[in-house]
Amino acid sequence: MTRKDAGLTLIELLVTLAIGAITLTIGLPTFSGTLQHMRVSTTMHRVSADLALARNTAIMRRSQVVVCPRTADYRCRSDSDWSHGWIVFTDDNGNRQPDTEQHILRVTDPPTARNLAITSSRRFLRYQRDGRSAHSNQTVRVCNGTQLAGSVVINNVGRVRSSRPDPGTPCPG
Repeated sequence: MTRKDAGLTLIELLVTLAIGAITLTIGLPTFSGTLQHMRVSTTMHRVSADLALARNTAIMRRSQVVVCPRTADYRCRSDSDWSHGWIVFTDDNGNRQPDTEQHILRVTDPPTARNLAITSSRRFLRYQRDGRSAHSNQTVRVCNGTQLAGSVVINNVGRVRSSRPDPGTPCPG
């Protein structure tokens, strides 16, 4: 082998760069869609896990447990926007606010995706001592921009299920 055959030519380098650029152009949009799908799935799982924690705690401690969207100082918000995170706490006196730091069971931070919005059909969810959900069914919706990406539904018995809408379903409200 001579020294002349040992390196890359400019044409070989340009062909390699062109193939890499084409691969990125095709693969990057698919990857961002997959990444957004995983962010929605993770958010729905976090909501479902915290609701399961609240229900199990209500049954084990025989006390009311509330899940609500939170403020920066770990109080319940006055609206149903869960996009800023949420808290799970025991509510022995029924005032729907954590009275002391010891009542707070979990504080969940908001999702990191910028365009995810989480809203609920009611301001809070309260589990009774027997694990039933107080009031009627509740739905926590995860929206990706203006499109509904998924829902977590809690029935009167307190059971949680998640669902994915048809593509293109607008986010309510």
